[in-house]
Amino acid sequence: MRPLLKQLESAAFVHRLVSITLRAVAALVILFSLVGFFKVGKVIFELPPSGILGGIFFQVCFILAIYSVVHAIIIRARDIENLDKEVHSVFPVLTLLIKLTGEAVAFFVALVAIGGGVYVWFTGRSVATIMNPLPVFLPSFGDATFMGGIEFMVGGVLTAIASLIAMYALSETIGLLSRLEAS
Repeated sequence: MRPLLKQLESAAFVHRLVSITLRAVAALVILFSLVGFFKVGKVIFELPPSGILGGIFFQVCFILAIYSVVHAIIIRARDIENLDKEVHSVFPVLTLLIKLTGEAVAFFVALVAIGGGVYVWFTGRSVATIMNPLPVFLPSFGDATFMGGIEFMVGGVLTAIASLIAMYALSETIGLLSRLEAS
């Protein structure tokens, strides 16, 4: 047990451990999103011909959302791995993880909201018919009308921007605490 505790005192080991964990999370995101992808595909095949294009557009946006989230996770994993190995503080890792959370939520919500709005336009159905249940962080703006599709898109993009700003502000606050701790 003592060698493990000694390793945990090393900043390089902690950075590498968090980096590897984030890469594993990225792989799990891809794996679990396949379930959603196939559920969406099943719904698309049940749509009338006039709604299939909306379903396909939603599926493309869903794929882009997952790609964006995974890419952000991989970039932040690399950033954490490249942190200064001499400074053993959890604050730099924490600030990057908080930024990553905001980025992942913002990318996913914005792209799914755009795809969901177009889905509503083409099908006249709620987004809940294609993503059931809706993720808790996805806004439930609008109804199954054309205007509801616009509301869903605008509400989703504004929610994405708000979450990004909130997480970056929290990250900066923790960064300030880190600098206060250092001085």
